Amino acid sequence: MNYSKTSENTGSDVNFFTEISEHQISAREFFSCVLLDALDRNFHLQNALISYYDTKGDFLSWTSKNGVMMDSNTHPYRAYIDKDLIRHIIFQEAVKDRLTYFNIEPRLYVATDILGKDQYDDSPHAQFLQSHFNMKYSLSMAFGINAYIQVTFFKTAEQGDFSEEEVQSLRKIYVYVANSYKNFKKHEQTKIVSNIQSEIIASGEKAYLVTDDFMHILSSNELAKVYLKDILGTSIEEDLSRESPCTWLPFLLGGQGQEQMEDSVQTRVIRNYVFKIYTYDQCYSNGIIDRYHWITISKIEEKEKQDHGRRELPLTVTEHKVAELLYEGMTYKAIADSLVVSYHTVKKHVQNIYLKCEIQNRYQLFKLMDEENFDK
Repeated sequence: MNYSKTSENTGSDVNFFTEISEHQISAREFFSCVLLDALDRNFHLQNALISYYDTKGDFLSWTSKNGVMMDSNTHPYRAYIDKDLIRHIIFQEAVKDRLTYFNIEPRLYVATDILGKDQYDDSPHAQFLQSHFNMKYSLSMAFGINAYIQVTFFKTAEQGDFSEEEVQSLRKIYVYVANSYKNFKKHEQTKIVSNIQSEIIASGEKAYLVTDDFMHILSSNELAKVYLKDILGTSIEEDLSRESPCTWLPFLLGGQGQEQMEDSVQTRVIRNYVFKIYTYDQCYSNGIIDRYHWITISKIEEKEKQDHGRRELPLTVTEHKVAELLYEGMTYKAIADSLVVSYHTVKKHVQNIYLKCEIQNRYQLFKLMDEENFDK
């Protein structure tokens, strides 16, 4: 492998940029073997590894040209996790800088620069590379939320450490990858928001906003803006920006966490408005989960004016109990534990509820439950 080839001609640059630009449009996951193959084919970067972490810095898996290797008790990285100073520094700096998938400024970490050239040969890092990859030197790139994706390139002792010229070439490659990843995430989020909006329309809710788990508002409609202005004032317009975190969302999303399931819902009452907060998880084969929220807003006084002549839900006692627990925001598993039945029994009850109430999803059930509660 000759790293100097990464800067020999612009043809490779153009081919690589074209390849990953096409990849970003059709890919289900951006950081994959396809990217590793493109790096090798265009820049002769044969020895590379993609590592994945959650947003708290915990290891999930890594990908080589042989595919994905998920974390397990026997994973080679397990014995080295606590000694990985480089990953610790990458994570801490990413948290401090609030790194997201929209970052395109190069974030490169040369192992010998971090650990010191004099102490490097005896470091746990050098020993780990030698034991598991038969390599000596490494350079890592950090991408995504809190640097939860890390692409590492290796060199042997014979090849020597990364030169300044090679680092500059890799900085350029970082920008190519980061820009394509940014476009990939925007394209992916557009599809996610569109799917969520379809669910909201089907539920009959009229005011909504869609957010990611890092306080960015991805979409909102005009009625939601009117309601939010009534609560928070006219300055709300400045917060409805996709590029910067929203200052009041942490208060609204308080209590939301990774332990919550995708089919859970939280209800908040602020002044005379009811906020219902749903979760949507985008899961990847590497173990990463990107969490989104969609929030509906309704005025309590509007609900009280609804027609009170509606029929009661045509459910059995058990089905009604399941419906109430769903309305309270409990997951299928939590309902099964509460009623001391199996998960599949709960699922069957839910199917019967949908059939009897002539609805198609959980969100339409919430609307019916609202109507029944206000009738009483």
